[in-house]
Amino acid sequence: MSLTSNTSIVIVTYNHQEFIEECLKSLIKEKALEIIVVDNNSTDKTVEIIQKNFKQIKLIKNHENTGYGSGINLGVKTAKGKYMVIINPDTKIKVNSIHEVLKPLKKDENLITTSKILYYNGNQINTCGNKEHFTGLAFTRGLGDNPECFNDFEFVNGLSGVCFALKKDNFEDIGGFDENFFIYMEDTELSWRCKAKGLNVLYVPTSVVYHDYTLIVTPEKLYHLEKGRYIILRRYLTWREYLIISPSLIMTEILTWGYSILKGPSGIKFKLLAIRDGLFMEIKEIESDRRKLLKSLDWKIPTRQLSYTLLDRLVRKAANLIYKVNFRLL
Repeated sequence: MSLTSNTSIVIVTYNHQEFIEECLKSLIKEKALEIIVVDNNSTDKTVEIIQKNFKQIKLIKNHENTGYGSGINLGVKTAKGKYMVIINPDTKIKVNSIHEVLKPLKKDENLITTSKILYYNGNQINTCGNKEHFTGLAFTRGLGDNPECFNDFEFVNGLSGVCFALKKDNFEDIGGFDENFFIYMEDTELSWRCKAKGLNVLYVPTSVVYHDYTLIVTPEKLYHLEKGRYIILRRYLTWREYLIISPSLIMTEILTWGYSILKGPSGIKFKLLAIRDGLFMEIKEIESDRRKLLKSLDWKIPTRQLSYTLLDRLVRKAANLIYKVNFRLL
């Protein structure tokens, strides 16, 4: 039995009529065991397009938008395959890319693999595995670089939720996506959990996915990013780690507050809401070798992403100096 014929592809949609047809057409060519689409109560023609043109697709219709992670968990629960490929609906794939992202799992099933993600037109890199920062921030790796870069297989500390693959048993054993994350940061939290549970993330450059992506952080998105960051820190660290990395945590607060203020009253409002919801909601702590976990993450933040002025870039360089010194304490 081939890898793809024992694989379920899971997609969550919400108002993706513009992309879903192209996405499914490219995936059907991969001859997977099944393709499952969980629709989170779309109000456009997404469901109609699937029902009319893709009768072979298994469609699950939610009566409300339960969030991205919840939708993926539902799709995986109903899946029949030994292997899972999780992929965004606003994508299309290069031929044979599903097979390529699965191949390393045949040699080591305790892996999670993640694809090379390009912009939808293919002219630049979106991400080649994500960079997880030890203060809970997350960044794309290689954003804006030439598509010919990052051509080596390598272990990274973060998977990209745009497209990744793993054994179904592993997804269920680590608990799937945390449904406290409605949207954004769920792949970051899953990356931390993989590290905590001893699963490695392998970047697979031969699996190429084209993704509709623009780097914009609205005040509403900032809320989800910061809420998620606080939840992650509370789940994986204790007061001992907070004390050790306190200079870096303070620096990250300065950076995120600065960005919030630049967004005006809405930015400040949603930053405060993130603090309230992220710090005071009930969570389940994850046990792990916390020092080892932190050391497996990145200390450096990119100076180009979301930078507006020379002063902004200089502040980030100063922040990186603090992060570097503090990281050595670990």
